[in-house]
Amino acid sequence: MSKTLIQLQRRNKIWHYAFTAPNGKRIRRTARTENERQARELASRHYEECWRQQQLGERPDYTWQEAVVEWLQEDPKRAGNPNYLIPLKWLDAHLGHLKLSEVDRHVIKAIQHAKQAEGVKPRTVNMVLQQTRVILRAALAWEWLDKIPQIKLLQEPDRRIRWLSEDEEQRLLQELPAHMQRIVVFALATGLRMSNILGLEWKQIDLNRRQAWIHADQAKAGKSIGVPLNADAMAVLAACLGEDKKHVFVFRGKPMLRVNGNAWRQALKRAGIEDFHFHDLRHTWATRHVMNGTPLHVLQELGGWNDITMLRKYAHLSVEHLHLHAGNVSRIDTNLTQTIQA
Repeated sequence: MSKTLIQLQRRNKIWHYAFTAPNGKRIRRTARTENERQARELASRHYEECWRQQQLGERPDYTWQEAVVEWLQEDPKRAGNPNYLIPLKWLDAHLGHLKLSEVDRHVIKAIQHAKQAEGVKPRTVNMVLQQTRVILRAALAWEWLDKIPQIKLLQEPDRRIRWLSEDEEQRLLQELPAHMQRIVVFALATGLRMSNILGLEWKQIDLNRRQAWIHADQAKAGKSIGVPLNADAMAVLAACLGEDKKHVFVFRGKPMLRVNGNAWRQALKRAGIEDFHFHDLRHTWATRHVMNGTPLHVLQELGGWNDITMLRKYAHLSVEHLHLHAGNVSRIDTNLTQTIQA
């Protein structure tokens, strides 16, 4: 390929290249190098790939970055979700320069070791491994790849269920600003996830029937959720009425993206509450339901869980049905009780 067909430009010491592909499409990319010769060689290889694809019908050798962009564009809401963007940003430094076909088991193992070297917990390592697997599986479904490497997650210790006591709840609410108080009370009243609460719109609420709904494309399990609104939830909605025509929860006239930032952490610190995350509000909601006798199959429907086995972690919190059987090993009779009291 003639060098004159490739245009190189250096920006902040990094070379970028551009050329017109055989089909007339203008291609612009970063070479990710400060070496001009390497940048030109990369551009030449890229042009040759385009030529083979367009003239010989070869399948494109897609890059990791192209797959990420395609995956984000499949659902616009993904681009605003920090649960996706944080691991993808971290992965870009490790995979952003690779073709999808180059992401093999050795690369996966290198990603795992790099994340572990940061001293994080297995759950955090699994977060980036799971996101890698999601992108590769999507590429496989798009027929961008013939196969993908097996990605084995790390063993995670069983996490204890963390929920707020009533005293902790009151201390936390006292330390939160008003707009965050409403969100916390609504979370405890409905069990909804942060993204569903912050994305809630008035058109999803029927105040007369005291119900709301989460659309299937908004729910983690991929199915619609009907949300009955108790007195606490209705009180929150009444306080929010008139603040925004579209969104239920706003701050300074704009919808919020997160509630677990510095204001949240500082409020927890002032309240003396440790080892607690926003998602634990959902655990608190579920725990209180179980401890007050809500059957697991009802809780499954209320919370929009796909599988009731996911609720087994709450099952041991309800002991009402065990009281009758607990008496089977009781040795205390009337005389013995009087003796103990004496």
